[in-house]
This record gives sequence, C-alpha cells and structure tokens, in this order.
Amino acid sequence: MDAALVSPSNIAWQPAMPSACQTCSAERFCRPVGQAEPSSMFPVDRSRKVIHRGESVYRTGDALQNFFLLRSGSVKMRVTNSSGLEQITAFPVAGAMLGLDGIETGHHTCDAIALEDSLVCVLPFADLMRNCRDDFGAAQHFNRLIAHDTNQYCRLLLTLGCMSAEERVAGFLIGISEQMSASGYSPMAFTLKMTREDIANHLGMKVETVCRVFSRLQEAALVQVRKRQLEIRNVDALRKMSCG
Repeated sequence: MDAALVSPSNIAWQPAMPSACQTCSAERFCRPVGQAEPSSMFPVDRSRKVIHRGESVYRTGDALQNFFLLRSGSVKMRVTNSSGLEQITAFPVAGAMLGLDGIETGHHTCDAIALEDSLVCVLPFADLMRNCRDDFGAAQHFNRLIAHDTNQYCRLLLTLGCMSAEERVAGFLIGISEQMSASGYSPMAFTLKMTREDIANHLGMKVETVCRVFSRLQEAALVQVRKRQLEIRNVDALRKMSCG
C-alpha cells in the first residue's frame, strides 16, 4: 500500500482557466444547454485541484460526489480485495475521466493515486447527470467514456489470460504510446511515470520478468530504455508482437 493517501481537504485548489475549458472534450458537461459561458454550477475557485505525487484523487469506499477530469499528469487505478491482494487496473493520463467506478453502488471501488503532480477538474456528479439529461450530445459522450472503461478492462482480461510475457509488455507499451499520442505528446519517446513494480502488478508478472523483457526488447532494437525514459525504435514490430 502507498504510504500516504490524503483526504481531498488537504489538496490545493486552483481557479479554472476559461481558455483551457473551451478546448476541453468534456466542456459541455460543465455547461448546461444554451449557456454561452462556462457554468456557474460550482464555485470557480473550487473547479480544479492539484493532486501531488502519491496523493489520492479518491479512495475505495468514498461516496461518489464528483467525477474528475484529468487535465495533466497521470494516475494509477488500484483495486484491493478483502484479503489485501492488489491489482493495478489502469494508468490513465491527461484527458481521462476518473470516478466512473462509483456509479454502480454510489461508492468508489478503487483507489486513484497520482503518479506525478497532476491537475484535475472537479465535475459534480449530480450536475453532470442533469446536463446529460438535458443534452443528448453530452449523454452520448458520457456513455462513450463508460464504454471505453469497459473495453479497457476486457483488454486487460485478455492480456492476463492469454498473452505471453513479451506480448503483455509490448501491448502495454503500445497502449501507453497511443495514450500519449491522443494527449498531443510524442508517441515514440516518453517517460514511464509508473515503477517497474507497478507495471509488473498491472500485467500479472514478476518484476524480474518485466526487467528481462525490457532487456530483450532493447537487444532486439525495438525499444531504447534508460531508467524510466523509453523510446520506441520499431513501432510496427512492437505492435505485431502485442497482437500475439
């Protein structure tokens, strides 16, 4: 378990930035139908908050009050069973919607923990639902976000149940590359914010196996690895490997 998971009251708040809101894919969630300016549904000085590395956006058991749009940074999603066994299910990056796990029961079923200093927009659950009721386009987009999470977990089940160690790591790197590209960053060279231990947990592998696979991929000139700095040298070969 992480050493420090802090409560939302200990996290710094920042004011909203209207210019950034205008280019946000989730902007209409915050703006009722027909409203020309950003919504006043919640105080502007509480619409964003900074989550420092190692702090939690929310924790298992917290009541679902808000969704959180990850504006910058990255987090890891972790579920823990009653015996204390942990599984990292995803590593969302900028653009991801956090908190969908709380819809079924009204309480969050996992921990969302920042891998680096991150910024999230706070979207009150009740107000977002009201906007989706009044705006069919917003409802469609929200449904796509839910479907994306469902499909992501299906892919993780396929990875854990059917793929070899090399295929798992290759698929993981291709997934990170695609996330970086979708967020406007280089898909070929990036920093792995998570530890090797986190990667091993996510992929159902031992840390030593993850390190050996990275070494083999580097020897095959598919990637170049320097600690957490990774460069993809042969994306086509890596993608072919990830498909089994």
